[in-house]
Amino acid sequence: MPPRMLFLLGFLTLAACAVTTPYEIMGEPFASPIGTQEARQAQIRRAATGLGWTITTDDPGHLMAVKDGVTVLVEYTPEGFSLHETNPPADPNIVEKWNAAAEALEKSILAQSRA
Repeated sequence: MPPRMLFLLGFLTLAACAVTTPYEIMGEPFASPIGTQEARQAQIRRAATGLGWTITTDDPGHLMAVKDGVTVLVEYTPEGFSLHETNPPADPNIVEKWNAAAEALEKSILAQSRA
């Protein structure tokens, strides 16, 4: 087999093995270290609704945010937060869309926590 074909075959094999996983954040500290549980909840709500997310569940320390079929569990304390996608699809192309939405949510939460 010519070297070019071997290179192409190797590249395609590596590309096929690439796995796109759901975007998750674990224990991300808020931009400002000072805040109450209630203030953090309000910041997360503003961040999510400002991006078009709907809050479907609201328990102390937990929010469920939904947008375009993406469901994200937001766990938070006064110090930080975590994001977990709860229903990730098997299709890597859709996972990329979800990851972009979850990453935007993370950035918006951090921006709200600076205010």
